Amino acid sequence: MRGKVCVVSLWVIVVMWGFSGASAAVMAPDHLHGKWVLGVSEQTCGAPNAEYFIFRDNGTFEAGRADRAEAVGFWQLGEETVQLHFVSSFGFYHDIAAELKDMQGQFHYLASKLLFFNVEDDRFDVVGVLEDQAQKGIAIRCP
Repeated sequence: MRGKVCVVSLWVIVVMWGFSGASAAVMAPDHLHGKWVLGVSEQTCGAPNAEYFIFRDNGTFEAGRADRAEAVGFWQLGEETVQLHFVSSFGFYHDIAAELKDMQGQFHYLASKLLFFNVEDDRFDVVGVLEDQAQKGIAIRCP
């Protein structure tokens, strides 16, 4: 049931976003290479709790906070999405590590998708989908 709710919610987000004037965009792989901070609002590169992604030109990526990797894996750019396949230990996540300390050292495979909109040189809007959750955010390129 939660999966169906998520699919409907994601569909509503994408449709409403379409009515707001945003449209899905095509992004070249070179554009994505480098370090980005992601958040629900404008983030500052280097801020202590800023969530970052580093997309490397060899198809690998690293994601984390405070320069600590929380997930590593592979990315593949589609026409309007970035597919992410990665391993992570829930005990490594900066914001919930204390609550999940018993899971430290246990690694899990996850797959996620980023849908991008309003692509500019140093920023783009994004909807991230992980299992049955979707969240809208903003990505800012770091120097």
